[in-house]
Amino acid sequence: MGSGASKGGSYKLTYFNGKGRAEVARLCLAAAGVKYEDIRVEQSDWPALKPKTPLGFLPVLEVNGKELTQKLVVDRYLAGQFGLFGSNDMEKAKIDEVMTTIADFTVDCTKPVFIKEEAAKAEAVKSIVDTKLPAIMAYLEKALDANQTNSGFIVGGKLSVADLTIFFFVDTLSNLSSTAIDKYTKIRDLSAKVGAINSIATYVANRKKTPF
Repeated sequence: MGSGASKGGSYKLTYFNGKGRAEVARLCLAAAGVKYEDIRVEQSDWPALKPKTPLGFLPVLEVNGKELTQKLVVDRYLAGQFGLFGSNDMEKAKIDEVMTTIADFTVDCTKPVFIKEEAAKAEAVKSIVDTKLPAIMAYLEKALDANQTNSGFIVGGKLSVADLTIFFFVDTLSNLSSTAIDKYTKIRDLSAKVGAINSIATYVANRKKTPF
């Protein structure tokens, strides 16, 4: 991205050169049409930068010179700034519930990425898809069905950070296994709905190509 000066202030997002724990924040910024500095840290540069970060890990979001860290804190902050965090307290709580549930599960999703041996990696992915994914997909489908606005979004009548979290979650799963979400048509359709939003589609088409 270009200059970080934008509506609501100046934004600088620092993370490694990948999607990972910063991608939902990037999606929030894209959905809002907000310019920001997208700082990509290479692994070779990380040891020097690490002690300068608030807690020794990334992402770090800098807003008008003030720093925030922790993935969910950053995501919630940006969502609140850009009208992506629901219309009332119950919607906010349900959005938070979806985000936290997916964040917990994503820890398992990322483990196979670091397995070198292909057979072992395939077995780890199969275990996740067969034994752990059904429960979280059932939860998400139930939440979607419970949304009485019939908006097609997971909570309330408009796009929220919960939908962006699901969009990235589906992307992550698809990178692990091309068939992982085939039978979860409601969540697949929700992800497609988010991906068809012009600002999101433009961002995805132009973002840096990284596997994860």
